[in-house]
Order: sequence, then C-alpha cells, then structure tokens
Amino acid sequence: VAIAYAKRKFSKNSDSLILRGEYLHMRCCAHIINLIVYDGLCEIKDSITRIRDAVKYVRSSPQREQFFRTCAETERVTCKSLFCLDVQTRWNSTYLMLDVATKFQKVFKRLEDKDPHFKLEINHGPPTAQDWEDAHVFTQFLQKFYDATIRLSGSLYVTSNLYFTEVCAIESALTEWGKSLDPSLKAMAINMKTKFDKYWGKIEKNNMTLLIAVVLDPRY
Repeated sequence: VAIAYAKRKFSKNSDSLILRGEYLHMRCCAHIINLIVYDGLCEIKDSITRIRDAVKYVRSSPQREQFFRTCAETERVTCKSLFCLDVQTRWNSTYLMLDVATKFQKVFKRLEDKDPHFKLEINHGPPTAQDWEDAHVFTQFLQKFYDATIRLSGSLYVTSNLYFTEVCAIESALTEWGKSLDPSLKAMAINMKTKFDKYWGKIEKNNMTLLIAVVLDPRY
C-alpha cells in the first residue's frame, strides 16, 4: 500500500521515476520462499507437532536432558548437535529442529520405553515411525530451500544476480518431486508448486531488473 501511494505521488512528475515506476516494487525473494514452504508444511503438521513436543519434553529440565544423554550413550549415538526448539512462525528453525531430532530417532524410542512420564506428558503422544519417516523426507526436501534462503538473505554481498538461478533450481526440484512415488513428498511438492506458480509461474510476474542483474554477471 505504501509503495502504491508513493508511486502515485511520484508519477505526477514524469521525470521522478525511472521507466515510469514499472519496476519500483520488488517482492522479497526470501519471503516468497517462506510462503511456498509453509504450504508444504501443512502436509505433515501433525508429525512436526509430535516431534516438537518430544524435543520440548527433553529440554524441559536438566534431569531429563541428562537422562536423554544417557539413552544416547546406550544407543551409541555420537551426534554432538544441540537440540533447538523451533519458532513456529519461522520454517527454517523447524527445519533445523527436525534435522537434529531425526539423528536421535533411536534415542527417543529408548526414552519412550524407559521413561514412563514421556508418554503421559506429551499431549499428542510420542512420535510414530511414520512421523520420523516424514521428518527424514522433509529435512532432505527442505535443504534446497534452506540453502537458497541463506544465499538470498546475504548482507555482505550482492544477491540480485543469484535470484534467477535459485528460482530455476527450486522450480526444477518441485517439478521432479511432484512425480515422486512417496505420497507425502508428492503432496508437499504439488502444494508448494501451486504457491510457486502464484508468484513466479510466469516470466511476466518476475521483476525484469532481477533478470538484467543475471545478464550483467560475467559468470552467466
């Protein structure tokens, strides 16, 4: 709304805006990726909730964390990564939470067998085998989006020239995953491709200055 207002004000003077303000407004690429990913998250939200509750249980007290480490030693899980509880409005933190949690799948199973409070205190029940399978698929699936967001969110280097190749890579991945034999992965990919098409599906929807930035990069 603010951009539209400024554009109207400036357009009264024909010399104020380059190319009549046609390319004045540019959508944030990282934000669009965020919207695309959230449409995929909906497919496995129940699995994410149960794993989140399990992580929350372990992190709720030093005694539980110590018992969890003991279970990890028993299961010979040597991963040194630290648990992080996600912020539900930031999908990248959910990705990081799932990425670490899946490495401790066997430990959570032992915790379920050895700690009677674990089942009782988790509202939605402990994670199931299908939940862990969904989480494994999803973290591999999200890696590309996580990496793209990190690259496009850089503040110490130019990012406009990275836009086109990142968008092409995402579209290619979504198209490929949409043909997957895994029903969860296929459903996520189809949902995300629909959101992708809303913002980037046609070349006319893209800000042309970003394409010019690619052309001006000698590497392309």
